Amino acid sequence: MKIDTTALLSFTGKTVLVTGSSRNLGLTIAAAFVEAGARVILHGSEANVPSAYEHLQAEYPEAELLQLAFDLSVPSEIDAAFAHLAAQGWMPDVLVNNAAHLGINEDGFLGQSPEFFREVMEVNLFGAFRCCQLAAQHQKKQGGGAIVNISSLAGHQGIHGRSAYNISKAALDGMTRAMAQELSGFGVRVNSLVLGYVWTERWNHLAEGVEARRRKNVPTAAPSSQEEIARTVLFLASASAPTLVGAQLVLDGGMGIQQLPKDIGV
Repeated sequence: MKIDTTALLSFTGKTVLVTGSSRNLGLTIAAAFVEAGARVILHGSEANVPSAYEHLQAEYPEAELLQLAFDLSVPSEIDAAFAHLAAQGWMPDVLVNNAAHLGINEDGFLGQSPEFFREVMEVNLFGAFRCCQLAAQHQKKQGGGAIVNISSLAGHQGIHGRSAYNISKAALDGMTRAMAQELSGFGVRVNSLVLGYVWTERWNHLAEGVEARRRKNVPTAAPSSQEEIARTVLFLASASAPTLVGAQLVLDGGMGIQQLPKDIGV
């Protein structure tokens, strides 16, 4: 049997929304979908998304792009953004929930305010929930679609001092499973991609010795590249595996398979 792998990873004629796609990983994922033939909706803040739009237009002059700014922590802005997409004929066949609040503060679990905890959950869980709900309603009507939630190993093995982030990502994985159960019968495939260390420009500004220690304690001795992650997102969103639903695909360089970092020992 001949398998046309090129066709399986083609998104020609599809519209894709990548949240948090004005920079870093989100922008790389958006570029990968552009290369695969998709119409791509770039999302970010009003300050950041125009530069991402200009960058991709310069890189891919033939690309069909739309820029969209809304705050994931404000439900009314999400609803207005999707109403705009519907009016413009740009409702997403594929949704990638990539945007995230990193939940970094100095207070830890005991000291953080309820307002801060709610702020993290609004973006990482409730904002993702509303985007999923609105996208899936459209996808059901048209007979199918795909949703990929970008999660984190922190939802399985928490990062010390980042309780709100840890909890939000664990909840996102739970939501992925619940959505997959209900939506797969409508042809809407929902999966999550669980990430460990991801290389960004921030790695160039780590304190002395930190990068070397990070690499030493990852079995592959390297963070996941944005390009590798983008290729994996395309696979999850494609027709390559139509019965892969509710999965938590782990891409973490092997961090999750070890009990302790190598430099600690037993």
